[in-house]
Amino acid sequence: MESYPLIYFVKPEGTISDWEYFWHQIPYGAPGILTFFVGVFLSYFAFQKFRKAEVDTKFFHLNLTISFISFGSVGLVLTTRAWIQDVNTLVFWNDLLYFLVAPLAPTAFYLAYHMTGKQSKLLLYYSYLCWVASLVLYFGVLIGKGFETTVFEFTFGKYPRGSSFVRPWGILAPLGYFLLILPSFIKHYQYIRKHYHLTLFHGVNLLFLLTTMNAPSILGFKVYPGGFFLFIPMLLVAYGVFRSDFFDVNELLFQKNGMFYFLFALLSFVLIFISFGVSFGLSPDAYESAKWYPWGIPPVISVFGAVFLSIIVAGANPSARINQLCAFALILTGFYVIQSVPLKLNISYVVQLRISQMTFVAFAFAPSIMVRLVFEAIGQKSPSWIQGIDFLCVSAAVLAPSPYLFVGYFDYPWSRVHHGGPAELLVGMNGAIALVLVLITFLRNKGYINFASKWIIGSFLLSAILLLAALLPSHGIPIYPIADFQFIPAFLLGYAVLRHGALSLEGRTIQLSQRLANLGLITMGIAAILYFPLIREQYGVGESAFHLTMIVLPLVLFNYLVVYIMSRPLAEELDISYFLLDLEKQKADEEREKALIAQDKAEEAMEESEKLLLNILPYKVAQELKQKGSVTPSRIENVTVLFTDFKGFTKVAEGMDEQSLIEELDACFTQFDEIILRNNLEKLKTIGDSYMCAGGLPVENRTSAIDACLAALEVQSFMNQLKEIKTALNLPFWELRLGIHTGPVVAGVVGRFKFAYDIWGDTVNTASRMESGGETGKINVSKETYELVKYFFVTEYRGKIHGKNKGELDMYFVHRLRPRYSQDPDGKAPNQYFREVYSRISHGANIRWKSEV
Repeated sequence: MESYPLIYFVKPEGTISDWEYFWHQIPYGAPGILTFFVGVFLSYFAFQKFRKAEVDTKFFHLNLTISFISFGSVGLVLTTRAWIQDVNTLVFWNDLLYFLVAPLAPTAFYLAYHMTGKQSKLLLYYSYLCWVASLVLYFGVLIGKGFETTVFEFTFGKYPRGSSFVRPWGILAPLGYFLLILPSFIKHYQYIRKHYHLTLFHGVNLLFLLTTMNAPSILGFKVYPGGFFLFIPMLLVAYGVFRSDFFDVNELLFQKNGMFYFLFALLSFVLIFISFGVSFGLSPDAYESAKWYPWGIPPVISVFGAVFLSIIVAGANPSARINQLCAFALILTGFYVIQSVPLKLNISYVVQLRISQMTFVAFAFAPSIMVRLVFEAIGQKSPSWIQGIDFLCVSAAVLAPSPYLFVGYFDYPWSRVHHGGPAELLVGMNGAIALVLVLITFLRNKGYINFASKWIIGSFLLSAILLLAALLPSHGIPIYPIADFQFIPAFLLGYAVLRHGALSLEGRTIQLSQRLANLGLITMGIAAILYFPLIREQYGVGESAFHLTMIVLPLVLFNYLVVYIMSRPLAEELDISYFLLDLEKQKADEEREKALIAQDKAEEAMEESEKLLLNILPYKVAQELKQKGSVTPSRIENVTVLFTDFKGFTKVAEGMDEQSLIEELDACFTQFDEIILRNNLEKLKTIGDSYMCAGGLPVENRTSAIDACLAALEVQSFMNQLKEIKTALNLPFWELRLGIHTGPVVAGVVGRFKFAYDIWGDTVNTASRMESGGETGKINVSKETYELVKYFFVTEYRGKIHGKNKGELDMYFVHRLRPRYSQDPDGKAPNQYFREVYSRISHGANIRWKSEV
């Protein structure tokens, strides 16, 4: 095997161009860009709350909005100091951006004043003083005396000195924090802890501390400014406010599609950056090496294939968690392969290195997102060990821009390959750990995982194996990095999500947005064909096609993203409008029907009497009674009877007045009525605190036992929730016994003036014994019922229990649905697979079960 030497990266000495300077300085300024994006993102949602807030909190949310913009702008200012080499240009941008930074101090002091319950008036007065200092700063900037051209030069950037107009503002903020905010927070800590989430308290303090850490570099000391990382406390502040009285975090990220829009705003930026970077930054010399063909084709397909699939998946249903996680996973896969494309071209290694570092900041989170996607797909909660994966992801992301990610490169025949450092090994180790843990989870639960979920897990495993194989060439083993073929697991994942049912494209306007997106694809394709001859003069045929692909394809995807995804909210609103119009039309039709009915009083009276009759009797029985004037008793061979009874009812009732007792009992029985109606059962009667219903009548069916057990699980879940509420309020509560038995009954109508549909037979007595022989909080069923439901539910054999006047009876507890049939961890709600099997049984199919376990 041929050996290839390791080539180390060395920064050139002396004067370099502004373009080279930018690429060398990228790691220092990148955190500031992230801080700016986070600030804009959070200010948007703060402004939405400001528009809807009450009068007494409106000013607070306005200050919060301005504060997020200002702290985000600090990151942008520091980025200019890291990336801009020319001093005059640097001073211009610092003067301009400080118009956004200046409100930082006064708004932050007002937030602190609000957090202390408006008890510390000094904070309010100090915020006014900071506004005065901000106005002085504005005046200095407007007359051209904001920042001086005298700069302190460090490896992490150039820092201009502030003039006498700026310094008062810079002194007041840190001074006020240590002299006013910190003592006030200590004094009113109990109030803050009572009214706000603690992350808000810690976030505000960390904001001031990191902002204060900018002072050493401004004064000429070589200390990396903490302001680059203001996005961390901003997220803490946002989370604390959301948890306290702002937004529910789940609502922000999923119901309001916040994470969806943030993700695709970032993706839009990357696509535009790629297109313009190739257009203006890639010369014909980049194709002098033969490495771009054919080695550059697989990563290009992988990048744009993954991005395209992410747009399709996320745009179909942005509020669905599995869609968002799948889109995240696909985009992170694309981010990884992006860095492989420049390595195939003849461009400066520092450009290749910086692109790889930037992509690894995002890709470091791939194990965390993929593990969450796997557990979402199999319908399980994320395990506790995922926090360890998250910690390793964050650590790797922090180290990605540092020299510890790559420490040189190997020049292989197919491309350059970075030599991995400790940070890359950390990413690989994290991926390997996630791979092993997911594999163990799959092996333990493979019997309960559906086909589509297995495909999702398979795509994750294949992707992880390809990525881990990429560690070999990065450590000197000359093997082509097969991770460039990530489009294979990406397409498998897209197929799996389609099979999982995550895509549901409905609505007339949503379909219209799809057609507009496709029209955009065709338009750009035509433009690319027309542009091809122009670049053909500079490049060869293959180079021209590759170059044009790298320019046009990002724009095509950007067009698809904007038209298909960003137009979706408008499409949904239009579809709602269509729905409301249809609803109004339906209401108008109903009004006309009512007018016609009103013309015939006799017919109306007949319909009312029929409605009353149907409230008392089942439909078939009511029809027979109307036609014949009587109902013939009938024997039904397969009926499931369900009894409930409250334990300790008499004792609890003694401490309640009559009105409260009736209301409490009525509330419980009303809920029971709704549950049995949903589960195809008929209510028969209530006797005191006992409730009786049955399934499989008046028309016999094959699912009455299953229906009764599903209803029983819902009833017990309702009683458990009621018990928790009563316990929390220190109120007495009722506990429920529940019994079920299946067998033959005789059914008929008794009474002449007050009709009642009832059943008789030994089955009724046995069902009553199941209830009296059961335990509170559990569902007790007979052997006959057990034989009919054992393949669907988790059961427990109790042995032979004595039943009054019945002797020894086999009894079983029904605990929950089996995991393969349940869509929730508690086994209360059936999933789609259960409904398919249930439908087949109800239509007469005979199911051959593999085993009873």
